[in-house]
Amino acid sequence: MTGVNRHPTTKKLTSINIFASVLAKGDHDSQKEDAMPIATDHETRRPTPPMPPALSGRWLVDPQASHARFVARTLGGLVRTPGRFRSLWGNLVVDEAYTAGALVIDCSSIDTGNRLRDRHLRSRDFFHAELYPQLRYEAHSISSSDPGRARIDGELIVADTRTPLPLDVTLHLVADRTVKVACQTEVDRVALGIRGARAMVPRVVQLDVEITLRQAIA
Repeated sequence: MTGVNRHPTTKKLTSINIFASVLAKGDHDSQKEDAMPIATDHETRRPTPPMPPALSGRWLVDPQASHARFVARTLGGLVRTPGRFRSLWGNLVVDEAYTAGALVIDCSSIDTGNRLRDRHLRSRDFFHAELYPQLRYEAHSISSSDPGRARIDGELIVADTRTPLPLDVTLHLVADRTVKVACQTEVDRVALGIRGARAMVPRVVQLDVEITLRQAIA
């Protein structure tokens, strides 16, 4: 199953796979939880339209079973440069009253297979990872009219720029208490606030995100 995203910063693609969770271990994990608390204030809790039953409850992203990949094309689309972020985590809470959740990505974990290029991408020309160490997607509502699909309304936060980014995703129940959420889409990096090297790197970047959610035990 596939979903289609239409938005000023998104274009149509096929396939779909997004957000799921289990926080990493030890002290490093507690730091991540501080950086990404489960949303409890009125700004991040929004009324939820008819929600997908598969996502009802409290979930954690399993980092080892999830991925956030991208592809940028240069030289008029002739050169394809794939990459990924090696470190991500997050959580999601969905019930009849509200949805609150976030997927957090460590900017410094970017990996395109070229250390010089990765260093440039971490610099102030692109992500400025020293000042803004995280990319963040915050989910505000989830609705569904199909058991295998859902729409997530949320915002992508890059540096100080918040961009509304609705996503059409597919849902796959992998096992009891485990759901895969998947999405492929395109974003305009300049609209997101990443404006460096315009002559070298195209505006449009393809995203492929697949998240495995494991239900938290109360």
